[in-house]
Amino acid sequence: MTDYKFSILFLSCLILLATACQKTLDITLPDHHQSQIFVEGILYMGEAPRIYLSESASFFSDKVTPQDVFVRNANVRLSEGSNIYFLQMDSTFDKFRCRWVPFYTTNIIVEKDRTYQLHIDANGSTLTGETSTALQPITITDVAYTPEFFDVFGGHDGVIIRFQDNPGEGDYYRFQMDRWIDTSRYHAHALDGLINTCVEEDELFFVSDLGRTIFSDFTIDGALFELYLEVSFEYEEGDTATIYMQTLDEHAASFYSDMDKQLESILNPFVEPAFLHSTVQGGLGVFGSAIRSPAVQFIYPQDNP
Repeated sequence: MTDYKFSILFLSCLILLATACQKTLDITLPDHHQSQIFVEGILYMGEAPRIYLSESASFFSDKVTPQDVFVRNANVRLSEGSNIYFLQMDSTFDKFRCRWVPFYTTNIIVEKDRTYQLHIDANGSTLTGETSTALQPITITDVAYTPEFFDVFGGHDGVIIRFQDNPGEGDYYRFQMDRWIDTSRYHAHALDGLINTCVEEDELFFVSDLGRTIFSDFTIDGALFELYLEVSFEYEEGDTATIYMQTLDEHAASFYSDMDKQLESILNPFVEPAFLHSTVQGGLGVFGSAIRSPAVQFIYPQDNP
């Protein structure tokens, strides 16, 4: 028997062996999931507060959208000094994903150099948190385009942001890019699986792209920062964007840094796993504050590679 015929016979035997070992099993998974309340509340200076309140679901639950997991009829209040503000349910419509995003809010404006306390009573649980808005914004000195840079996820195109760190160790930064896009601009995590049915083909709608990575001035206090940043949404030559750098308080920075490390450990087997450390007492999530730098306008010089 020739080597060729032997290889065909060997491969056929392997296929028969593999298919012969297959068996379909019906498994009923017990649902012992204990729901927990998750809080995401970042107070932005000069804006009304928004507190996103959701309830965890089991891994195989079909409740996956923000309106599905939203905790309704909770008692949510903010206090600052002797002032107490009761928040009401509201929502915005996400035109990129064609879904409502509910939250709790009130008509006050978050002020700088204040200390705010959060208190939530919901589903028999009490959750509390505190944050200080004593934050200093930075000023972006330069924005440039880069066709390629590398990180733990591989090669990307993106933008380069330069700014001077405020003296005084303990500053934390996050990138933000705001844009108006149409349905021809896709998100990096939904290139094949998202069909937009709620807007016209050439209709523009607003998206805000928040950076995944948290940057700190630890050991480089007062330095000139030069950050290479990947963006989430596709673009074409001539597309415009508004860019900010957010300065975060320590609570928010710690939480989102843990989230970034957790994502890295899921996608890269050589990265050490991380656990989320809640900054909300009595539940999970984050309550913190942020201030944005002055806006910088940016125009893409070339098409998405």
